[in-house]
Amino acid sequence: MSAQICTSVVDTPLDPVAIEKAARRTDCGAFVSFIGVVRNHDDGEGVQGIDYSAHPQAEEILQDLVEGFARREGVHHIEAHHRVGSLHIGDEAMVIVVAAEHRSQAFTTCSDLVDEVKVRLPIWKKQFRLDGSHEWSGLR
Repeated sequence: MSAQICTSVVDTPLDPVAIEKAARRTDCGAFVSFIGVVRNHDDGEGVQGIDYSAHPQAEEILQDLVEGFARREGVHHIEAHHRVGSLHIGDEAMVIVVAAEHRSQAFTTCSDLVDEVKVRLPIWKKQFRLDGSHEWSGLR
C-alpha cells in the first residue's frame, strides 16, 4: 500500500509549519523534514536573491517522483513542495516531510527524495549576485 502524498509547485510562500502538521499521523513514530532556504552566498560569492522557473510539467513530475518513494516500507505520508518565482534570502524554496513508522525509514526516504528532486525536477535557478551579475543553474 502506498503512502498518502501531497505535492505542489507554487509561486506563493511555503508554510513549513502547516506542511509538517499536514504530515502528522498517529501510526507514525518519525517525522523528518527538509527545508531548503535561499542562502546569501554560493561558491564564495554573495547572493541577493533567486528566481526559480519550472517546466510546465514540473508538478506532474514531482508527483510521480513522490509516488515512487511512497511505496517504501513503513512510509505513510509524504509532503513535497517547491516554490517558483522570485525569492529573497531566507525564503523557503523547498519543503519535504516524510512520516514513517521508524526514524531510519523517515530519514532515508527524506534524504533520498531531496536528492532525487534536485536531479530530476525540471526547475531552474537564476541567482542574482551582489555585484549585479547573475548565473543560471539546474539547466540540463
